[in-house]
Amino acid sequence: MSAVEVDSTIGAMGTIAAIASDSGPVTERGRAVLEELKRIIPFEAAEICSINPLTGESILIASEGYSQQVLNELHSVEFHELMEDLGIKSTGRPVRMRDLPGDPLDNWAVADVLYPAGFREGLTMCLRTPDGRVTGVINLSTLSTEHPSDIARDAVAHLCATLGNLADPLQSGKWIAMLLGAGSMAIGLDGNGTAISIPGLTGHKLLAEGTDLLNVARGAAVHNSWGSFVWPDDDEWFRVRVVPCRGEQPIMTVVSMDSIDIGPLSRRELEVLTLAAEGLSNQEIGDALVISNRTVATHVEHILAKLSAPNRAAAAAYALREGLIMGHVARHDH
Repeated sequence: MSAVEVDSTIGAMGTIAAIASDSGPVTERGRAVLEELKRIIPFEAAEICSINPLTGESILIASEGYSQQVLNELHSVEFHELMEDLGIKSTGRPVRMRDLPGDPLDNWAVADVLYPAGFREGLTMCLRTPDGRVTGVINLSTLSTEHPSDIARDAVAHLCATLGNLADPLQSGKWIAMLLGAGSMAIGLDGNGTAISIPGLTGHKLLAEGTDLLNVARGAAVHNSWGSFVWPDDDEWFRVRVVPCRGEQPIMTVVSMDSIDIGPLSRRELEVLTLAAEGLSNQEIGDALVISNRTVATHVEHILAKLSAPNRAAAAAYALREGLIMGHVARHDH
């Protein structure tokens, strides 16, 4: 590969990363990604699909060049089992025909599907998010055995997580609503933070416009990352999740609520634990809650005993791990 080709490949990788992280409809971004991939691998056919997290079925995002018959085979249970057997799902590395163990024609997908369609090379890669979830698959096929080159294969490998996020159905408001289940308490937020009802899901008075909870959720949504906190309502407690979505205009964020049991901790102890997890000292916690340093120390002792935690740091780590952080603690230190 010449220096010009290397520069073109690097440029294409940067463009693909920008496209994948955009907020447009996933099908449009998928088609744009395939167009850019031609600068890395001059393919005759390609497809990107996501994987249904409930059933494992393939959901086509974008394709060109493949017949419906070939797509049906690439989306079949047998092909998914083949990828599993070859370790493609576990490694997240692209595999070409010539990378297959033994004679490629001993592989039914090559011999019975791709060769009869005229394809002589190509690659398959399972798309994985940074946290290791397999969210989709990309298939590329060429008529020439010269492509994909080693450099091109490695370039595609570096795009695994980027395309894994693109294919991730859990970034879709529709999928989140489906996974939450009918009747769950949740609303959507648009790009301006305006609340939008989601069909099939119910609201709650805490999710109404102007509530403190919704204002805190809006603040979490600004960071475009997953958020989780607990929130009280009289004698009931809820776990609130703030989940970003992409390509689902107008819903950009889903805010859901589930009733939870906070265990042996009291509300005041949760407030102290939340502030301790923020790194505040006993004196600072006392100032914020307008209680004495001795009272804070007593609460901390009770928290450590109830959580069987050896120290404040362990208790704070437990709270963060289990999501026992209050979304808002009323402070009197300002």
